[in-house]
Amino acid sequence: MKQSFIKEFHDFSMFGEHADNFEYIASGKDGDVYARNHYVMKVFKLDGESQDDGFKLHLLENSIYYPKVHAFTNEFMICDRIDGETFYNLDGHNKKLRKQYKNEIEHAIYDAKKVGLHAFDLHNHNIMLTNNGEIRIVDVGRYGVDPDMLQLGFFSSLFGSSRRRHRKHRKQHRHSSSSNHHYRHSSSSRKYQRRHHSSSYRSYSS
Repeated sequence: MKQSFIKEFHDFSMFGEHADNFEYIASGKDGDVYARNHYVMKVFKLDGESQDDGFKLHLLENSIYYPKVHAFTNEFMICDRIDGETFYNLDGHNKKLRKQYKNEIEHAIYDAKKVGLHAFDLHNHNIMLTNNGEIRIVDVGRYGVDPDMLQLGFFSSLFGSSRRRHRKHRKQHRHSSSSNHHYRHSSSSRKYQRRHHSSSYRSYSS
């Protein structure tokens, strides 16, 4: 991902700039989700508990079961948009799909454990079946961190900075946008898609 593109995401999350380029998708208990082309951005709430989502996805970059993260701070993160459906949309609260894809889900949990993350709160809202029939875990906000396996100095330096105060634009943008499911569903197939200053974000080239 180009640095100029990441800066556009940053300026939107901080100051509300380029608002017309972003599609409001949904709000969760830890943040608001927006889409732009092939990417989604989660802007964390001040009182949310998942400001380290981006760092966790970075740890999981070698696993096929998680979306690729391109940039993250304690203010927002940018990752790939996924085409498909959540298990909840397909199966409600039932466990039929989870039994069907038991091996893939266990592999995703094992991949997390290898990097010091415990897959708490893994439910049908954050497990996705892609249009290609693959499994993706799209929300790692409640994954617990094993402090014995992580470099805490790096973790603290990445997420221990000041918080954003520019929130008004998000409410305005939200009310002017269509409210769909968690990331994005197209009208034809209900496809699921899915602050800190510019010098402080961490990014990874695609």
